[in-house]
Formats: sequence, structure tokens, C-alpha cells
Amino acid sequence: MVIGPESAFQLKLIPLNPFEFTGAGVEISNQGAAVDELKSAPEFGFRALSEDDVKRLFDALSNPGNSRFSVESIIKRAPMSLDDMDRAHGGHFLSGPILTRPDLGSLGPDILKTQVSLDRAADDLFRKRYPHRAGMFV
Repeated sequence: MVIGPESAFQLKLIPLNPFEFTGAGVEISNQGAAVDELKSAPEFGFRALSEDDVKRLFDALSNPGNSRFSVESIIKRAPMSLDDMDRAHGGHFLSGPILTRPDLGSLGPDILKTQVSLDRAADDLFRKRYPHRAGMFV
């Protein structure tokens, strides 16, 4: 699922190689509560890390039970532009967030219905365009 400020798309991609994909996609016109929840997540981008941030992050990874550090405090910061990153020579940056959800169907029944339809359409397209490859997976 790809969500932008004005619209959202649900995709089903089948990798052909590391650089090429085939598949199907649909624009989600009826954006329900699930999409609104995802849109409320912090904006993707690069956030500067101070030396203290880096130390606390490593401490949290080393001793998760003993740490009070939360990555959420960093993610809530505004993302930096590429020009700002260039001016912060040699700084540390955190990229993200990248939200993953293995089963999009758990977001709601409409999303599940679309996912099933996209799975079928992507599979049909793959079998039509690449019959010799698709035959290996029968």
C-alpha cells in the first residue's frame, strides 16, 4: 500500500528480478478508517541524530529492558531536506518510518477484498506475460 497526501494505492507486485516487477494496482477511492490511521503516521524522511541520540539508541538495542529510550521521540521530529542534510556534514541520520504489515487484509474487510482481487489479477498477468516462468510455479 502506498499512501500519499491526496490518494492511496494498493499494489500487488511479483518480482521478476531485483530491478523489475510485474503486478497489479488500484487507487483506493473510498479511504476508510484504516487508511486514515496509516496517514496519521509520521512522514517518511531523514531525521538528524545527535551523539546523545546515537548513544541512547545503542544502549536501547543492547539492553532493551533497562532502557527508557524511545525511537518515537526521534520519529516525531520534522524530516530534513536533502540540502539540510548536506549542510550537516558527517552527521548521523535516521530514515523512516517504513510501516510494514504482512497481512493488509487485517486492516479491514474492504482492504481484504481488494487484496484478494489484486492477487488474482497480478497472478493472471504474470501467467499471461511470462508463461514459461509461471509454469515453474504450478
